[in-house]
Amino acid sequence: MLAALVVNADDLGVSRGATLGIVRAHREGIVTSASLCVTTPFYRHALDTCVRECPDVGIGLHVTLKLGSPASDPARVPLLIDAGGRFRWRFGTLLFAAGIQRRADLLEQIAAEVEAQFARLEQEGIRADHVDSERHVHLIPGIFECVADAARRHGVHFIRAGRDRGLRHFRARDVPALLASGGFAKSVLLSRFAARGRAGLDADLTSSDHVMSYLYTGRIDVVLAAVLTRAEAGITEVMVHPGVPDANGDLDLGGREMERYLLSRDRWLELDACIAARGQPTAWCLTNYRKLATPGG
Repeated sequence: MLAALVVNADDLGVSRGATLGIVRAHREGIVTSASLCVTTPFYRHALDTCVRECPDVGIGLHVTLKLGSPASDPARVPLLIDAGGRFRWRFGTLLFAAGIQRRADLLEQIAAEVEAQFARLEQEGIRADHVDSERHVHLIPGIFECVADAARRHGVHFIRAGRDRGLRHFRARDVPALLASGGFAKSVLLSRFAARGRAGLDADLTSSDHVMSYLYTGRIDVVLAAVLTRAEAGITEVMVHPGVPDANGDLDLGGREMERYLLSRDRWLELDACIAARGQPTAWCLTNYRKLATPGG
C-alpha cells in the first residue's frame, strides 16, 4: 500500500506573514497543500500570492469561527459575532455551547457560516480539496457534523480527522515544552473527537489515516526530520505552520492568542524545517488531497 504524505500548511490567508511563509515552504521546501482562511483582511493577498501563483499547491478550506469577520451576512449569524461584527467565540466556549449544550440556534448559524465560507472560495473559482479548521474547532461534536455536511455538498473528499501519530515520535526531552504548550491535553481531547468524527465518514467523505500531529502542533520542526525517515502505509497528513513573522506588521485579528502565535519565532523554525527537509531522502510519496481524490492520482 502506498505511503502517501500530505504536508499541509495551515493558516493561509490569516496574515501576510503566514501566507509568505507558506509560499516559501512550498517553493523552497516540502509543503504540498494549504488550508485557506477566507474571513480575514489578508484573504485577497493569499489568493494573489499563493493560490494564483502556486498552482501545484492543493487548496482546502480552513474553517474559522474565531478570527476576522463572517463570510455570511452578519444579520444571519448574530450569535457568532460581537458588537463590532467580528467573531467572538473561542475553542472552550464553542466546546461548551455547541459540543456539550448542543444549542440548536448556535449550530444552525455555524452551519450557515460554514456554507458561506465554502461559497466564498467557489466564487473565486476554487474548489476545495479538503477541509479543516483554525484551532481544530471543526472536531467539536455538533460542529463536525455541520462541516462534514457542507463538505459533502461541495464535493470535498477529505476532512481532517486522522489518528494522531505524535506519540510515535515522542521524545522525553520534549516533555517541558509539551506541558507548557498543552500538547498532551490537546492530543488526548482532539484524538477522542477525531475518532468520533471518523466513525461517521464514508467513501464520499473520508480522512487521512494519520495526522502528525495534535501533540506537536505548532512545533512540527522538532520531529519533521524523524517523520520523513519512517514511512507508513496509508495517507498521513503533516500539519505545519510556517511563517515570516516580520512581514505581519500590526495584527488586529480579534484574537490575541493567535496574534502572538503568528508573531512567534516558532513560525520561522517551522519554515526552516520545511525548507531543510526538501533534500532529505524519504520513502514517502509526497502528494496533496487534490491528487489523492483523482482516479490514478
